[in-house]
This record gives sequence, structure tokens and C-alpha cells, in this order.
Amino acid sequence: MVAVALVVLAAGAMIGWPIYLDARGTATPGVIIEKRETVRTEYGEWFRHFEVTAAYSVPGQPVQHRAMCDVDEKTYDSLHKGNTVVVHYFRDLLSQPFLPATRLSPCTTMAAISLNPSSARNLVVSFVALLVILLLWKMRIRFTAWLFLLWLGLAFALLVLPKTEPEPQQPVAATATIDRIDTIDTLGQGANSEGIPLLRPYQVVLLKFVPPGMDTPVTAIDKIDEDSVPDLKEGQSVAIVYDAAHPRIASLKEGTRRFPMQALTTVVLCCFGLIIIGAAGVAIRRLFRPIP
Repeated sequence: MVAVALVVLAAGAMIGWPIYLDARGTATPGVIIEKRETVRTEYGEWFRHFEVTAAYSVPGQPVQHRAMCDVDEKTYDSLHKGNTVVVHYFRDLLSQPFLPATRLSPCTTMAAISLNPSSARNLVVSFVALLVILLLWKMRIRFTAWLFLLWLGLAFALLVLPKTEPEPQQPVAATATIDRIDTIDTLGQGANSEGIPLLRPYQVVLLKFVPPGMDTPVTAIDKIDEDSVPDLKEGQSVAIVYDAAHPRIASLKEGTRRFPMQALTTVVLCCFGLIIIGAAGVAIRRLFRPIP
């Protein structure tokens, strides 16, 4: 109960404090001075983050202050350096590091949760399916245990197995610069698990370019089989195809993408191996069981 109360309290603070800042904080104009789009890779999946920084002045203080916040993709693309936004702040809290003392009008609390659309959709599907199974279990339906085993397989496939990135629906040819390359050679690796080595590793390639009509670069992500594009390296210019309506959806013109099926094959073989080892262990135990 204490843990649940702490979680509820933390969630309430995350949502309630920004609302209180907007309602009670001093409002002043700020100017966007920096935009930053970052992408990190964890467990073979990518997570995108958008951040803007505004400069503002406090009466009686000669030094300009800065306020940063997380925004969603649409807001990020609509804001430009030099744009004016509203900053709400608590003057007495500006010098302490514990509570956020400023908030920009375009900020949203949910923007800090940097899930990509595919991961978010798969999480929702897995969570809803689990709720249905728990409901059936509460109703004492007999086959619930089998459904739970099926759900484990579904959740693993949706959340752990690698997938290719979506293809551009309105393809436009362009040239991009490789910002970073992350090689994924293990499936399901975590702090307490070494994971499953992949027979065919794959690469998460971050592509940076400036689409027409934008004043700052965007970062697109593609996944390809390792070494399917020879001598691929950071800083290299490459030919890509991006979606005219969604420029962060882009693909390298070169490269193969067989890694999802090969990862699935590896997992299936590992499962069959574990089943065989388990069956062999049971058979040996029965064979050498003392005769009563």
C-alpha cells in the first residue's frame, strides 16, 4: 500500500505541479534560443526526445535566465529560433534545484515519455490483452493459464523481437548524413540477463537531414542487417528515401533487412532446445528413479 501511495503521489506531483505553475506562476515573454532532437537506443529499440530552450528576463536581475522543456513532435517542428513563448516562473524557487521553477507554454508532461509510436502501440496491445486474461482468471475460466502462456509469447514478439522500420508512403529521394550507428547483436539483454546472441546482428542507423520547408535537421531511423552496406560509418553522406508527409520516416536506398526473421528463428530454436533439454532431464530422472 505504501508503494502504491508513493506512486500515486509522484504521478499527482508530475501532473499537478505544472498545472499549478501555469496558474500561479509569473508570466513573462521568452524567446526560443535552442532546439534539440535526440534519439537513444536501448534494448534494440529507439526512443526519440524533443527539447526546446527559451531565454527570459526577471525584473531586477541583470542576467537572463533559461527555461527548458519537453515538447511533442508537432510542437517542436512548429517552433523556430526567435519565436516568442510564454514562460511561467516562481521567482523564489529559481535558485533551488529540487522543484521545477519554470514552465514554457508549449510544454506537455506526456512529451517526456519518449516512446516511439510502434513501442507505444505494442505496449497498449500487450496491456489490454493482459487485462482481459486477468478478468477471465477472476471469472475462473479454465483455459486462462493457456491464455497466459499465449500472452507471454505475444508480449515477447511485440516488445522484444526486432522489427523493420515503416517504409515511406510518399517517397522522396534525398541525401542524409549518418549521425550514429548502433549495432545490436543480442536479444533481450538486460541488467540481470545476458540475452540471446543473434546469429545475424543488425544496425540502427540515425540519419540526419534538412527536409524542404524546415530550418533545422530532423533525425530519421532505419534498421538494416549488419554489413549489408559496406564501409558504413558516421559522418558519411548516403542516399535515402523519406516520406514527404512524415520526414522522420526514411530508409537507406541500400541495405538488406532480414534480421527480424532470423531473430525469430533464433528464438524458436532456443525454445526447442530448452524443451528438449527439459524433456531429457525428466526422462533421465525417471530412468534412474529408485524402484520401490
